[in-house]
Amino acid sequence: MSTVKRIVNILLSFILAVLLTVLTLAGTLQFTLLNENFILDNMNTCNYITEKKDEITSSLTDLGYASGLEEDFFSDLLNEVMLHDDVEKYLSDYYSGKGSVIDKTAFKQTFNTALDKYIEKKGIDPNSVSSDNREYLIKEAAKIYKQSLELPFFGKLAGRFQNLKTIVPYVMAVCLILSILIIVIFILSTKWKHRAARYICYATLATFLSTAVLPLIILLSKKVETFNIASRATYMLFVSCANNIIMCVLACSLFFLIVSVALFLVYKKLYKKAVS
Repeated sequence: MSTVKRIVNILLSFILAVLLTVLTLAGTLQFTLLNENFILDNMNTCNYITEKKDEITSSLTDLGYASGLEEDFFSDLLNEVMLHDDVEKYLSDYYSGKGSVIDKTAFKQTFNTALDKYIEKKGIDPNSVSSDNREYLIKEAAKIYKQSLELPFFGKLAGRFQNLKTIVPYVMAVCLILSILIIVIFILSTKWKHRAARYICYATLATFLSTAVLPLIILLSKKVETFNIASRATYMLFVSCANNIIMCVLACSLFFLIVSVALFLVYKKLYKKAVS
């Protein structure tokens, strides 16, 4: 093989490795962070709704102390079905590009009804309750509810997120098509098929290394667990999502390692035939 052709093949092998790496990362994004079901599944895994219910109840209880409401008022105020529905709608609206606002309607109705029952239970004259104070209390409670359920940076990244969601499928398609094209070039450009297997093997091995090293460093160093997030529920969700994304990338890396080994064995077999 001439030096020029060898250099061209090495260059094509490098480009193939880059394309496969980008394809892996884009594919991981597409099926994890850009997929609302991925977030919902991780919420279920880490008991996000239950944790959030406890956090919101605690914050509302602090608000209630200043308003003269007893602690038992908040014990059964929230239900997980309402929280789940509001979070699911929030995610659905965000991923569809409709916005990133928590719907407080159901919460306000629940809180208002609970106040009526509380006033009746305590034998308080409804006329003695200031409508302004009541409205202020419901407003502040709804504010706590909204802020507690909002995911960090979702609002600020909404525009970029939608752009990313639009671009990633095209990036995947381009990388896949170009990768297939380069592989076809390797196969058709020489009658010695062991050379094609060797250069494709180089590319898949490089892809394995490029996609495995950083995730392994992050996983083994436990950097994900060191992030400081005030909300325990949000922290657990972040850790769960981050670890699953890392495992997804590592699974792809393992796939490329297996392909590399298989290609190496094919190369050895074809090489023996070529020299015999």
